[in-house]
Amino acid sequence: MAKQLVIKLIFWYSETMKIKTAWNLKLLYKSGDDPQIEKDLREIEQRCETFEKKYRGKNSMASPKKLATAYDDIEKLDTRLSQLEPAWYFALKTDLDSADSQSRALATKYGQRMTEAFNRIKFFGLEIAKIDPKRQRAFLAYTPLKPHVYALTRIFKQAKFNLPEGEEQLKSLLKQTSYSMWIDVQGKLLSQQTIKHHDKDLPIAEAIAKISDSSKRDRREIHNKVNAVLKSISHVAEGEINAVYSYKKVMDKRRGYEKPYSSTILGYENDEHAIENFVTLISKNFKIAHRFYKLHTKLLGEKKITLADRSAQIGEIKTKFDFPASVSILQSTLNKIDPEYATLFENFLTNGQIDVYPKKGKKGGAYCWGSGRLPTFLLLNHTDDLRSLETLAHEMGHAIHTELSKSQPPAYQGHSIATAEVASTFFEQIISAEVEKHLSPKEKVFLLHNKIMGDISTIFRQIACFNFELELHQKIRAAGQISKEEMANLMSKHLKSYLGEAVEVTPDDGYFFVYWPHIRNFFYVYTYAYGQLISRALYEKWQADPSYAKKIKQFLSAGRSMSPEDIFKSIGIDTSKPAFFEAGLKGIERDIIELERLTRS
Repeated sequence: MAKQLVIKLIFWYSETMKIKTAWNLKLLYKSGDDPQIEKDLREIEQRCETFEKKYRGKNSMASPKKLATAYDDIEKLDTRLSQLEPAWYFALKTDLDSADSQSRALATKYGQRMTEAFNRIKFFGLEIAKIDPKRQRAFLAYTPLKPHVYALTRIFKQAKFNLPEGEEQLKSLLKQTSYSMWIDVQGKLLSQQTIKHHDKDLPIAEAIAKISDSSKRDRREIHNKVNAVLKSISHVAEGEINAVYSYKKVMDKRRGYEKPYSSTILGYENDEHAIENFVTLISKNFKIAHRFYKLHTKLLGEKKITLADRSAQIGEIKTKFDFPASVSILQSTLNKIDPEYATLFENFLTNGQIDVYPKKGKKGGAYCWGSGRLPTFLLLNHTDDLRSLETLAHEMGHAIHTELSKSQPPAYQGHSIATAEVASTFFEQIISAEVEKHLSPKEKVFLLHNKIMGDISTIFRQIACFNFELELHQKIRAAGQISKEEMANLMSKHLKSYLGEAVEVTPDDGYFFVYWPHIRNFFYVYTYAYGQLISRALYEKWQADPSYAKKIKQFLSAGRSMSPEDIFKSIGIDTSKPAFFEAGLKGIERDIIELERLTRS
């Protein structure tokens, strides 16, 4: 049945549309030599200079009325600037080919010019932040400023962490040399790594993706070869991690952030105390993950497993999901939820906004890139398995979220990272449920196992990573810097914390810190767990009442117009209480109990 469905959908697609599998960066510029690039850079510089001349030193914050006038102008400026991103064109090119040193250099060069231009208007937000707290209420109550109340509230909340303008400008410029370049060189090094398996050179991203679907012998061999490669280049990661974590330490201390994660949580618009409680709750429930891996080990026919077996399949879902098949299934599913989503997806496919297949030099993993009014791009490393289909749905969830948020005013376009992962994991759950309908009873058991494994990875593994990252920051802050061996030992410790006794973790397994990109994007990982549990609630509401799709679209269209907590509250989900997340964890436990029942011999 599943095979027939896939064949039918593939045929329909081959007759109705031409799928492009590589990025068409001409949607941004014709080429790296396009004269429009320089024109756009000059326009950015000129517009920022004009705004600065008009408002710097003109006491624009003297009254709510004056601020409202200035806000109208900054909104017009933001609208135009959101259509211009010349540096990103070259950054995207380097993600396709890490050996493209010319594009990397131009991304840096033009990025610096843009930063210097944006520094000219940085004074505006800093001046708003200086409005006396006793007068802030009058500004927030002024009718013409009503559309900007949430943005103003965020500026006022951030105010105590601001630096003097000169230091803010210097920080923006130094971030490229003290952070971004370190990350870039590590990413470039990783993208050039390969392992040899069955006489074939596999890019490291492709090798890692193959582990879960390989035989016991192959997956352990691939895993050990990947570990060896990561360990061999860990000296570079050691310098990189010490440098960027020390940079963050300096900035946090200068701004007055008390904890390493404080700036991230504030930037993602969450409540710090609530997220601390959330992390504690998940950590206290690592026993749920332990229970799963004990069962997982049994289902693999082992008494104890290695880290290579962590994501191993317990049985084969025979249907293959090559890219045309994945497209067909996702397109059909999106159309059922909301035809607009399907139309957006079709546009991405025909316009060349999705780069599909892995290759040497291409950035590993997957992501969605979108900025302002510019076209949104998805990067995949599709390997024709079910996980690749789920990743496509995940990243398309980000893309739909990004596109719908463009209905908001410039200040509220985009979304908090905390809401982004809700959107992506919701669509991932939808596609998993759609695939399940077309599987045999035995394959449904395999899918349930994989679903639980995904929940464990997205929730418990990511919080274990959060805990690892926190301790890594603390140790570097205390010691000045630490060795790659200490980093690896620390990662091994936190991997063990959520995996439990059933999984053997070796010292070499800890070198995965070299590859794990999210520890460079400080404390990003908590949003995966946060998003997965919220999206689970969204999915259950939608299952119970398909008309709830309208509420989901309301969330996807909200952008940054409210805090994440308020956005979810507006659609009937209260994330402020631990009981909400506890209910989600109990749901995962019920799934494990069901898998235990179905696999009981």
